[in-house]
Amino acid sequence: MKGYADTLSADLVEFTTHAEKHGTGDQLAELFPRYREALKRSTLAHLSAKSRCISSMITGGSNFPVRRAEKANASEHRRLEELLNCRKLWRKRILKAILPYTGPIMFGHSDACERLADEIAKAEDLQKRMKDANAAIRKHRKAGPEAQVAALVALGYTEARAIQLLKPDCIGRIGFADFELKNNNANIRRMKTRLVSVEKAHATPATELEGSNARIEDCPAENRVRLFYPGKPDADTRATLKRSGFRWTPSLGCWQAYRNDRTLPMARTLAGLEG
Repeated sequence: MKGYADTLSADLVEFTTHAEKHGTGDQLAELFPRYREALKRSTLAHLSAKSRCISSMITGGSNFPVRRAEKANASEHRRLEELLNCRKLWRKRILKAILPYTGPIMFGHSDACERLADEIAKAEDLQKRMKDANAAIRKHRKAGPEAQVAALVALGYTEARAIQLLKPDCIGRIGFADFELKNNNANIRRMKTRLVSVEKAHATPATELEGSNARIEDCPAENRVRLFYPGKPDADTRATLKRSGFRWTPSLGCWQAYRNDRTLPMARTLAGLEG
């Protein structure tokens, strides 16, 4: 059962790291015991099937029960596949629960501001937790590892995660390394800067301009610029549109591109507003 224990320990450390970062410890606390029991059942079923496998190296070649051995081996392989699938499915389920926002936050998403603000709050909470953990480790250094683990558990860390934090890295550091704090702080600053840009864009109303070739619709809140032609553009114009990042959008009946410093002036030129 050592493999079972090692697998659970490694998974718990990984899950806990994600849960601490995203503030989803409650979901992990609910799902992990169920995962542990499911993996235990699958592991025991595999070990039971494996115990029924026989080898001619042990029993000898005389009157070796070939068919029974083949059946036992096939059963062991099925139980192994079930064990591997059990872990795969439960890992997927837990990661989905503790990583609620696995997709990128796009500039034009209607909930981009809310999601960015949520990510900033989680990163700031993580920064505080990392600082508090390092402070607790320093404070209880003389009392020894048991006191340090107890102090970390009191801060909300699991015992497994606390023990992991006290293991020295390749250069002997324990706790959260300086680069982790610096990187997280830099990420907070980056997200705050982006949030200001997104809030400004979402507060800017859409505008329309009529050119000699097409109508421009500039939509900062959706991070899109659109060109509405009265008919189908000629082949050369379509080629230029595609090279410039515009794509035909049947649902809107327009050529659409992400809004940036390159597509905005190009839209004016293609619409016939430049020249």
